[in-house]
Amino acid sequence: MARVLDNQIDMVGQLGGLTLYQRNGKTFVRLKHINQPRRLTRKQLAQREQLAHNNALWRVLKKAKAERFEGGAGPYYRFMAINHQSPTVYLTKRQLAASCTLLLPQMAVSDGPLPPVGYRLGEIEGTAALLTDLPMDMYGRERLLLYELCQTEGGNGVHRVSLRVTEVQPNDVQEADGCMALINTAFADERKGWALVREKEGHVSTQRVVTRCSLYEMYTTEEALQAAAESYGGLTT
Repeated sequence: MARVLDNQIDMVGQLGGLTLYQRNGKTFVRLKHINQPRRLTRKQLAQREQLAHNNALWRVLKKAKAERFEGGAGPYYRFMAINHQSPTVYLTKRQLAASCTLLLPQMAVSDGPLPPVGYRLGEIEGTAALLTDLPMDMYGRERLLLYELCQTEGGNGVHRVSLRVTEVQPNDVQEADGCMALINTAFADERKGWALVREKEGHVSTQRVVTRCSLYEMYTTEEALQAAAESYGGLTT
């Protein structure tokens, strides 16, 4: 496209494979399409893989309407920032396109100013339990939300994490060593992960997942890295 300004021809727009544009009164030309190399260094691949997988995990939280992250530029950006140190799992281009997700230990599921709940997986009289550091007399002062994450193993390496959030009820709670404990055989399931989030007046505590699931480990190996890299054309040196 050309424009006539003060008897001068001002060229802007696209011409063939070129783009013409104005900056500071001067006309510049650049290629319409810039072909970036698909191949990356190991460091670049690791950064891309972690970002892509954390994005997929964020969508799991959104689907369950569980985006309880405060501060920062918004829930999504806070989630990405706080999970920046999570293990890097290497998934192929096909796996990522299919929204493959892996249950990661210590994944943050909430972030807020309330005091965090301490908890661990254990047993009470031979039954699986989630043992906490919360005194029994605090029950009822705040909502307690139980996050249950389940890892499914799909065909062709397309695994997925699902999330269910429920409020802890009185019959879910039992005293153990003066503290609250949740007792359920499901806490022994090695395909599941758990988090207990306190919520009061619109605020939450910062909590991370505890899990016995180790499926993610097979995607942290050199073999997994090379498979992911190959799906994008290999690594550069």
